[in-house]
Amino acid sequence: MIAILAMGMIGFTNISAIADNKRATNNTEAVAESDKMLTIESWMTDEDYWTSEAQVNAVEAEEALQIESWMTNESYWTSETEVIAIEADEPLTVESWMTDESLWK
Repeated sequence: MIAILAMGMIGFTNISAIADNKRATNNTEAVAESDKMLTIESWMTDEDYWTSEAQVNAVEAEEALQIESWMTNESYWTSETEVIAIEADEPLTVESWMTDESLWK
């Protein structure tokens, strides 16, 4: 009797939650963030800010790369070890089960 009553209560709460367009959530579910309304600030529309005559003389440049001796050493780039050719795979063949219409329906 208690089990029937418990099942009835569970069913009633689920029906109420669905009827109220609610859904159950767990604590691990992420909460959606809401964005704040963006506002236009004075500097965004200030013509002087965008048409400045000031020039920047400092040019950012990376330091030039240097060639090191190991980069041009031929022995570093050639190998004395023997390279064994990889075996070629057999060509694919069409087998009877691949074209059997009864297997593919």
